[in-house]
Amino acid sequence: MNVIFHTLFCCGVCAGILEAQHSDHAPQLAPRGDSISVMATALSTTGTPAIFGRARTEALVTQPMLMFRASRARSAWQLAAMLNAELWTMPGGEPVAGIWGEGFIDRRHPHTLLHELMLTRSQTLGAIRVSLSAGKGIVPFGTDDPMVRPLTKYPSNHHLAQILERIQLIAAVRFSTWAAVEAAIFNGDEPTSPTSRPEWSRFGDSRSVRASFWIDPAVEVQASLASVRSPEFPGALGLDQQKSSASVRWSPARRFLRYALVEWARNEDSYRGRSIIDYGSALGEAQFAHKAWSVSLRAEQTTRPEEERLLNPFRTELPPTDLTIKGLTRWQLFSGQLAHELPAVVHIRTSAFLEATHARSHPLLSPVLLDPKDVIGRAAAWHVSFGLRMGIGTMPARVGRYGASAGGPRTDVMLGMQHDH
Repeated sequence: MNVIFHTLFCCGVCAGILEAQHSDHAPQLAPRGDSISVMATALSTTGTPAIFGRARTEALVTQPMLMFRASRARSAWQLAAMLNAELWTMPGGEPVAGIWGEGFIDRRHPHTLLHELMLTRSQTLGAIRVSLSAGKGIVPFGTDDPMVRPLTKYPSNHHLAQILERIQLIAAVRFSTWAAVEAAIFNGDEPTSPTSRPEWSRFGDSRSVRASFWIDPAVEVQASLASVRSPEFPGALGLDQQKSSASVRWSPARRFLRYALVEWARNEDSYRGRSIIDYGSALGEAQFAHKAWSVSLRAEQTTRPEEERLLNPFRTELPPTDLTIKGLTRWQLFSGQLAHELPAVVHIRTSAFLEATHARSHPLLSPVLLDPKDVIGRAAAWHVSFGLRMGIGTMPARVGRYGASAGGPRTDVMLGMQHDH
């Protein structure tokens, strides 16, 4: 794993240096000024079937966020902060077919109250920009936090394709506007509740590296690796994870197709260096927009572990009582959303949407000890949601890139609502 890390890092550095040598010294992209924004989505979701063959409808508020961005000294100092109120608006999680993580299954867990607090110091040296970031936030691995992507429901590969809410130290180097490399050390343990604190004694037991290339002003390519120490056991007694990700993001300017993403992710669980089992994911999503209307589509195939469920069938033991799993399931999901942006009222922008997902599960291990259809009632189910996405202020177009890695030549377009700038 160390050889792969060093190889990827060196490839990114060499490519960036060559680009910098041929650069026309295009201006570095960095946030300037301060911004504050608030967002929340009120929705009702019906699952058919949702549990034991019965339909179930739930209304809640998801993604209630207060975000603050600040920069000083011509962006030499930058601050990114985000508070998340899902502790109060959805303490029991949000229904999402096929998702799992942090003790929730078929429901997305509420994120921690302090979702992000990152301080960055940047320095520009000709066509090269370097930065050092520290705090709690999104690890430089994989793709953006789904909260800034078009569909409201998170993809089921959330824990394969992103690593969130870790105490971390990130070093980043950007070579002109066309290449960037990030490397981070962080604590491996994932939160056990919205108010849980990280295990400070474990800081530095995990690491990641990500190389990004903008082969065209509207095309972003990233490849990343991460080694995560025992994420499910705060005491570092569980399985380790070796994670890899690659994606291509396209943001054509002023076209009917506004955004497209193709993503691949893999997660290998290991114990004392011995591979135990791996999970994979392939995902593609796109957004089409015309005036106030937009259509968003997503297709995903993801494998996930099946663990013993508690009396609450949407919860599993965290941390697990042992290192065994009850099965491995492949999920195929197809999602679509139709949204219409409503006229702003007192600077509050609102988008009404209808979103549907068809999810089908298929056990991969034999004998089958736990089949999701035995809990849900069928191998295939529909989730249909409608609601309002509301926001005020300047919404960040991307989340999870700090300092020298932030900003693309033309890939940082706003998705969803066009909030005030």
